[in-house]
Amino acid sequence: MLLQSLPNETLLQILHSLSSIQDTLSLSLTSHRLHDLLSRPAQRLPILFDAAERQFGPLSSAMAVVTHNTTQPPHIPRPAPPQSLSLLKQLLHIGETANAWADLYPFIHWRGTEEECASRRLLTEQERYRIRRACYRTWLYDTAFHNSTFGRYTRLQPPIVRSRAALLRAWPTHQLGELMDFQAMMKTVVELYVCPSNGTMIQRHKERYGEMPGVSLHVQGQRLLCSANNFVITRPARYYEAWEGWGDDVSHYYIVEDMLKLHPGQMMELYDFVVNGKGKLGMIDGVAMESNKAAVEAFVAGFGEWFENNGETLGETVRFVVGQRGEEEVMGWGGSCS
Repeated sequence: MLLQSLPNETLLQILHSLSSIQDTLSLSLTSHRLHDLLSRPAQRLPILFDAAERQFGPLSSAMAVVTHNTTQPPHIPRPAPPQSLSLLKQLLHIGETANAWADLYPFIHWRGTEEECASRRLLTEQERYRIRRACYRTWLYDTAFHNSTFGRYTRLQPPIVRSRAALLRAWPTHQLGELMDFQAMMKTVVELYVCPSNGTMIQRHKERYGEMPGVSLHVQGQRLLCSANNFVITRPARYYEAWEGWGDDVSHYYIVEDMLKLHPGQMMELYDFVVNGKGKLGMIDGVAMESNKAAVEAFVAGFGEWFENNGETLGETVRFVVGQRGEEEVMGWGGSCS
């Protein structure tokens, strides 16, 4: 039976059942009749939102991010806004970021030993759904509580702790575990790619070039240097961005804690810039910055003084809520948070 011979009701059912917005738009371009059906004002938005739910869902969690503002506490549910193309564009923006994290998850979660890498696989649709849900909820928490309103001297005040806990109490414990697992993935991205420590840089250099007899590796002024026979050999400037560390283990710990206040969209922007060279973070007035580290530092400096030495609070708030429930730990996909 030809597609054109089907009644409109069946064609609309097909359009409502497609798994992505791209598939919906592509199918509508195959015939004038399908295009006319999708172009009807009463049909267009419901069809596109159904496709967006399958591709980027849960949209209810995504809508909580795009509709959040300071006029209402984040733990109070907001009524769903009317469907519109403007709302859909905002949902697509954060939805594409959430899917990018879902794409990255297998490479971060199954890494390290040969056995762990051999276990790497594609995620199921249900697993991708859970990662997107954790992404949206982390994004909402970061937007609501990791800002200049909550400085380093107010984070332990009881009213502030209660306001943070009120948001997390709305979610069951196993979903709090998903938040911690998602945060662990973001932490790995910071430690390995966005803000690697001096030790990580030295180890990475050794893995790539091997042990060089008579040559020692050390860090001077945050630059990786090779020294042999009292001579200091620095790599050309074009290699600096690949070998610039963020300090020793102690100072690096606090840098990572600070960076985890970034919401998933900001973190993915930094990852894409450092790893894939995407974006314009490394440009000031059209001039390329000296290194990836300088670009990341400039990006973070734009948030103001509150950002420095003021670590993330999601982990401690999850532990606080789980403790109130009488549980000792919360399990995620990749482990537990005691």
